[in-house]
Amino acid sequence: MVKVKTEKETITMNIICEYLENSNYIIIEKDFRYRKRKVDIIAYDTITKELVFVDLRTYYTIDELMEEEIIEKEEDFKYVAKRYNRDYGLYDIPIRFDKIKIFLINNIYKIKHFKNIY
Repeated sequence: MVKVKTEKETITMNIICEYLENSNYIIIEKDFRYRKRKVDIIAYDTITKELVFVDLRTYYTIDELMEEEIIEKEEDFKYVAKRYNRDYGLYDIPIRFDKIKIFLINNIYKIKHFKNIY
């Protein structure tokens, strides 16, 4: 069964992609899936010359942002990245894992970008 993106998810993805492009990234792929695992965005950082695997989280309030579980899906995330690199033969490009959190405060989107989370 294919999951259909909601309007909120589509808007959020567009905001994050615009943010990344304005920060000198090239968007390579969105919603890359391997088996039942996925990476939200795969981008290329033109400054550091790294392939970046982005985990995207959306929140409506700062409280939701603070209540996020500490346990992450680190192994799943790394597994998908490894398969992506293998499938596309990208062994010679350094990679990193980022997390971007976006939340809405007073009808304004706030973005927090955490680099090298793993």
